[in-house]
Amino acid sequence: MDSGTDNLLNMLHDRVRQLCQAGRWDEAKNTASAAVEKSRSKYQEDPENIDEFSFSLEVQGDFYRQYGNLEEARKSYFEALELLEGEDSKTEALARLSASVAVVYETDGNTDEAITFYERSIELFERMDPPSAIDIASLCNNLAYIYKSCGDFDTAENLYLKALELYNAHLGSEDEETAAICNNIGALYLAAGCYDQAREMFVMALDARRKVFGEKHLETAQAYANLAVALSHTGEEGWAKENYQTSLKIYEDKVKEAPMDYATVSANFAEFLRAHEDDRSACSVEKRASKMLRRAH
Repeated sequence: MDSGTDNLLNMLHDRVRQLCQAGRWDEAKNTASAAVEKSRSKYQEDPENIDEFSFSLEVQGDFYRQYGNLEEARKSYFEALELLEGEDSKTEALARLSASVAVVYETDGNTDEAITFYERSIELFERMDPPSAIDIASLCNNLAYIYKSCGDFDTAENLYLKALELYNAHLGSEDEETAAICNNIGALYLAAGCYDQAREMFVMALDARRKVFGEKHLETAQAYANLAVALSHTGEEGWAKENYQTSLKIYEDKVKEAPMDYATVSANFAEFLRAHEDDRSACSVEKRASKMLRRAH
C-alpha cells in the first residue's frame, strides 16, 4: 500500500471516528459502507488492492462495534481476517484484527472466544520485528482481567506482571499506563487476599499517579482510596485513615465529576471507622457525604 493510499485510509478512519463521536451514526455508517464497496470493487479488479479492502472492512467493523452492533462488527472483522490469512507480510494487520474480534467477543460475554483471539493477537504482535511491546502489554492487561473475572488469579498475575514489565521498559515507571497496571495488580492481590503485595502495588500506583496527574486529580484520589483499603488489611490503621481523608478531600473538590466514586469511598471510610469502634466519626463522614452529594445534584 503506497503512502497516498495509506493517508487516504487513515483519513477515512478519522472521519468515521469523528462522525461517531458527534453522534452522526447514519452518516458514519454510510461513509464506512461506501468505502468498503468501493474498495471491494477495486480488489475484485486487482487483488493488489487487498490492503485497502481489508482496512476498509476494519474501519467498518470499528464503526459497528462503537454502534453496538456486535454481529455486524464480527462479520466485517472476519471478512478482513479471511482476506489476509496466510499472508506473512500482514502480521500487524492480522494482530490488530484479532484483537478487535477479541474485544467483540468479550463485550458479548463469550470469554472462551475472547481468550482465544487475545492470545492469537499477542502471539502475532510478538512475531513482529521488533515486537510491538505496547500493544502486547495492553492485550495482556485485557486478557488478565478476563482470567481474574474467571477466578484464575495465577494466570492473571502472570499476564499483569508481563504487562508491567513491558510498560516499565518502554514507557517508564512514571507513566499513566504503568500506574494503571500497578493499580490492576494491586486489585488482583487484594481480591486474592495477598494484602502485603496489594499494598506494595498500590503504593507504586499512587506514586506514579501523583507524578503523572498531580495531587488533585481523580485518578490520584482513586489511588489514595485503594491504598487505604489495602492498609486497613495490613494493620496500618493510622496510615489508612490518612489516605481515606486525602482521597475524600480530592473527591469533595470534584464531587460533580465523580459522585458515585465519592459516595463509594465515603461509605468505605465509614465502614472502616465503625470497624475500629469510631461510630461518631463514621456518622460524621456519612452526613458530610450526604450533604455534598445533595449539593452536587
